[in-house]
Amino acid sequence: MTTQGTQLSAEQVGYLTAGPGRAAETALARLIDAGLVRVSRDGLVSAVHQNNHGATTAIEARILSYARTPVRFDTIVRSAAHSTEMSMLHQHLLDRKLLQRPRRRNEGWWFSLVIAVVLVLLGFVALEFLLGVPIAVLFFLWQRGRKAITGAGREALLRVTATDRVHAVAVYGFCGRVNRRPVADLFELSQSIVRMLPLKQNRKRRSSSDGGGSGSSCSSCGSGCGSSSCSSSSGSSCSSSSSSSCGGSSCGGGGGGGGD
Repeated sequence: MTTQGTQLSAEQVGYLTAGPGRAAETALARLIDAGLVRVSRDGLVSAVHQNNHGATTAIEARILSYARTPVRFDTIVRSAAHSTEMSMLHQHLLDRKLLQRPRRRNEGWWFSLVIAVVLVLLGFVALEFLLGVPIAVLFFLWQRGRKAITGAGREALLRVTATDRVHAVAVYGFCGRVNRRPVADLFELSQSIVRMLPLKQNRKRRSSSDGGGSGSSCSSCGSGCGSSSCSSSSGSSCSSSSSSSCGGSSCGGGGGGGGD
């Protein structure tokens, strides 16, 4: 997937869209698409080979290792989302300035703006008061917090489209819809299987859609890591987006931090 000056892999799109859980789903989707894993009717994932054959990324290799013996669909996604390999993907997105460390919004963030307005009004009486306006505005911006995804990350996602079924998972998740068709149908997966996935993992994180598609979630999905903000130090450095603090990775665009 190419964007103006920024090339994103499907896994990267998934992470920026909805965090580590979505990136794990995307990696699993690629393996299913390539015929490297099979999913049984009761939702067990098994690797076709026992030597990580065919993996193109570290996360795919991790999933193939997990799947050497049959593993539940949701368990393998959750395990990959918590893995060291996912932490490495998160760090890579940080290095590319597509993600940043999120910061929680202070409950009194609006008070700094009030002070700035008051100082401006007082400035009509004594110009000295205007000197405090920049400080109040900067303090307001700091307290307002920020999300994990950067402007560059948002810009990159704006130009992403679900050009194939793997990217459909990256953008909408297995529980989502594209062109009014369930994404799971593209992989011949039943709704009972994809509903094993955590609800928060499948919430839509993007405003754009593909041909009338929607990022709706499976209403019966349970809670779990999903797009949770996890981080090496701030796991769900995670503020508003996710539930648990996953092993070293931190939320992506999907897992935006506390900002507004």
